[in-house]
Amino acid sequence: MMEHNRDIKRKNPLAEMNESKILMSLSEHPKTFTELMKELKFSPRGLSIILKRMTMDNLIQHLEYSEAYTLTQKGKRTLKAIPILKYNLEEIMEKKHSYENGRYSVEYKGIGYDLIYDSDFNFELAKIFKDKLMIFLSDLEKEIGNIPNIIKDKEQLKGKMIIAFTLDLKEMKEQFLKRYGNSMKKSYVKWENEEAWSLLLKGNNKGDDIQ
Repeated sequence: MMEHNRDIKRKNPLAEMNESKILMSLSEHPKTFTELMKELKFSPRGLSIILKRMTMDNLIQHLEYSEAYTLTQKGKRTLKAIPILKYNLEEIMEKKHSYENGRYSVEYKGIGYDLIYDSDFNFELAKIFKDKLMIFLSDLEKEIGNIPNIIKDKEQLKGKMIIAFTLDLKEMKEQFLKRYGNSMKKSYVKWENEEAWSLLLKGNNKGDDIQ
């Protein structure tokens, strides 16, 4: 019993990452032990230890008259402080992955980019999104010419900014399937090229070029 309690209280980088996964999952809506276990692929014992630790830390709580877990106010504050970029990067780096970086420069120096995706991500799709990134960087470069209209003091020309986004195709798929499996789906929610998405996820898209 004492050993089990020590397991609950122990904290390490892996434990923090697992807690982050649970906080992010519960930010969507309350979930039961079984739902969390299936979604996050944790073992029953491992998930039990993490949930007990997070409950002790007042990050999560059981809903009244329910088996579902939900975030506490402290949990919501903690979620806002999670470095999403670092979390997603660590998750990708754990797998076989591709990485490239570079300096984007035509007229102005100072713009760099990093592109990383794991082995599960479709290569052709990665190439398309890289081309879109280059278009974005080209537009960004044009805006640099407007900096003197915004910053009047050259001493303020300092500092760095990172603009980052994550594409999680598995999460997109789960969202689409869940919405279509819910008879109470909201009619105003609409996906671009929804017919093609529907055919793809039903397994009926056999390479047809659906526009």
